[in-house]
Amino acid sequence: MSETINNLLIKEAALITGDGKTFVDKVNIGVHGKEIVYIGQEIPSGVTFAHIYEGKGKLVLPGVINIHAHGVIPGAPLFSSASPPLSDSQAKKNLLTHVSQGTTTILNVDGFAHPRLIFQASRACPINLKTAITHHAKAYLAAKNIDSSGLSGQGEEKVEKLVEHFPDIVVAIGEGGSGATLGGGVQDYKFIPEMVKRETGIAIDEYQARKLKEAVLGRKIALNCYDPERVENILKEIGLEDYSSEWALDKISQTVLPPYRVALEAVEEGAGLAKEYNLPFIAHTAASSMAKVEEIAWLGSLLVAGHCNHPSFDTEEGIALIKRLRKQGVIIDISTFNTLDSKEREKELAFFFAILEPGLVDVVSTNYGGGNHSPILKVLELAVEQKVITLPEAISLVTRNPSRAIPLLATGRGVIVRGAIADLVIVDRYRISRVEAVVIEGKPWRRK
Repeated sequence: MSETINNLLIKEAALITGDGKTFVDKVNIGVHGKEIVYIGQEIPSGVTFAHIYEGKGKLVLPGVINIHAHGVIPGAPLFSSASPPLSDSQAKKNLLTHVSQGTTTILNVDGFAHPRLIFQASRACPINLKTAITHHAKAYLAAKNIDSSGLSGQGEEKVEKLVEHFPDIVVAIGEGGSGATLGGGVQDYKFIPEMVKRETGIAIDEYQARKLKEAVLGRKIALNCYDPERVENILKEIGLEDYSSEWALDKISQTVLPPYRVALEAVEEGAGLAKEYNLPFIAHTAASSMAKVEEIAWLGSLLVAGHCNHPSFDTEEGIALIKRLRKQGVIIDISTFNTLDSKEREKELAFFFAILEPGLVDVVSTNYGGGNHSPILKVLELAVEQKVITLPEAISLVTRNPSRAIPLLATGRGVIVRGAIADLVIVDRYRISRVEAVVIEGKPWRRK
C-alpha cells in the first residue's frame, strides 16, 4: 500500500534554499503535512500526492518573512500615534496583498495592536502573523500628544502582562517611534496635509509637506533650523502665498513637536523593556531619531534599526550610520516603502542599492509608504538585474536572515530543507516578482 503525502509534489523546479548561496537547477520537493519531507533529483517511489505542481520554468523560494509592516490587522490602532484603525476590509486587503506577493510571515509593528486581534486576523488569512507591542508609559504619552483616537474605549495594557499572556504572539517590542511621532513620513502624508487643509482649505501632497516641514524644522527636527526665506519661497510654490513664514513656523511646530521629545524617551524606554524581556526591539530609524538609535545600540543584535534607507537621510549620512551600528552588532533593516511609485523613485532606488551593494544590510522589509508598499520581490528583482547583489544573497535577506533576527517570529521557516515548515513561493524562474503560487504550512493558498 502506498503512503499518501497529502499536500504536494513540486516537480523539476529550480530552487533557492534561502541560505544566501545555494541554487539548484532541477529538483523535486515533497511536502507532507506542514513539513518539507523530500528534496532530491528523483521522484520518491511508492508515494502518491494530493497535488502535483509542474515546476519546469519555475523557481521555488522560501516564503518571504516581512519584519516591518503596518495596516494589516483589522481593528489595530495605526502607528505609534495610535491613530484610528483602517477599515476591516482595507486591513484584510492589505494582508492578502502581502501574501499574493509571496509573503508568508509578517511581523505587525503597529505596536498598540492587542494580541487578540492577531488571532482574529489569522482566521481571515492563513499567513503566519505575529506582533510587536509598544504598550508602555512613554509610548502611550507620545500617542496622546499627537492622536491616540485609535485607543478609544481601551484601557492601557502593560507590556509585562501581554508578554506573559501571549508568548506565542508577542515576539518583539516596537515600533519604537514612527513617522507619526518622530516627525517623519506619516507627518508628511497625513498630519501636516490635514492641518494645512483644516487651516487654509488648500490641499498639499506629502512631498510639499516634507519640503515645508524641513524648511521649518530641518531633517533632524529642531527649531534652530528655521529658515524664513526658504519657508516663504516654499509657501509660494505650494499655493500658500497668503500665509507668512511665522504662520508656518507656528503651525508646523504645533503639529510635529508635541509628541517628538516624548517619542524619543519612548524609544529609550522600549529599549530597556527589550533588554528586560530578551525580545528584539524594532526602532524607527531616520534623520530625526538617528542620535537616539545610536544611544541604544548597546542592545546589539536585540536592536533592529528599521528602514535605515529612510528618505530623510542623505546617502553618505545613512551609510555612515549603518556602519557605526553594525560595529555594535545591530540588525540593519531597509524597506521598499512605496519606492517604485514614488516621485523620487530614482533617488530612493539609488539609496537602496547603495546600501545593498556593499553587504551592509541584514534584512529587507516593506514598511507602509503612505498606505501602499512596493513588493519586496520586485525591488530585489531590480537589484539583481542591476548586479547589485546575487539572487541567492537577495533571497536570504527576506527569508533566513529575518527568521534569525526575530527568533520567535518564524521558527522552522526561512530555509528550504528537510524538516522545515513548508512555506514556499513558486515564481517565474527569470522574474521572481511574478508569483505563480504560494504554499503556507504545506497548503496551497488561493486568494478568494
